[in-house]
Amino acid sequence: MQVEALLIKNDTWGYVSGEIPLPEEGTGTETLAAEARRKVWFVSDKKARSDLILSISPSELLQIRGCESSRDVWLKLESIYASKGPVRKVTLLKQLTLQHMEEGGDVREHMARFFDAVYKLAAMDVDINVDLLAIMLLYSLPWSYENYRCAIESRDKLPTVDKLKVKILEETDARKQANVLECGDAMVASRRRFKASRLKT
Repeated sequence: MQVEALLIKNDTWGYVSGEIPLPEEGTGTETLAAEARRKVWFVSDKKARSDLILSISPSELLQIRGCESSRDVWLKLESIYASKGPVRKVTLLKQLTLQHMEEGGDVREHMARFFDAVYKLAAMDVDINVDLLAIMLLYSLPWSYENYRCAIESRDKLPTVDKLKVKILEETDARKQANVLECGDAMVASRRRFKASRLKT
């Protein structure tokens, strides 16, 4: 998505998408004009290819060796990383259903991985029921969220997935704040005990 946006911004997406094909060679009086159009096309296509190469990690460059046009590069990367076959769908569905956040893990990273799989499935026309998605997200959280999960389930209606994401983040931030306050209170109490013990001695 980001690369597509960059190419659109640079007016080169049409070369990558195939919307602007290489002009045919001219014949007769059209030869010079056709050759000029082809030169312009090659220059723009090289710009698009350069944008693609600069947008991927160096470790991926071997994958596109031999790709002469920007369209070739795009199709090669798509065939490797954007497969829409049954195996890819099964892999993403397994990733989604089996994903579970470890106790003490980063909830933001967890949800980023969770919704990455959701968005990739949506791109392959695999849409998941919104209520089912909300339940899957709730049950991907660790055991410490059990009371929170029960509170959400006891409602007459499940919140939308977007609202649930916000509520989970708010709950996590509230827990972190409570832990900070508890640690602060514990430190104050410890200091008081220490001072009291010194006064006795």
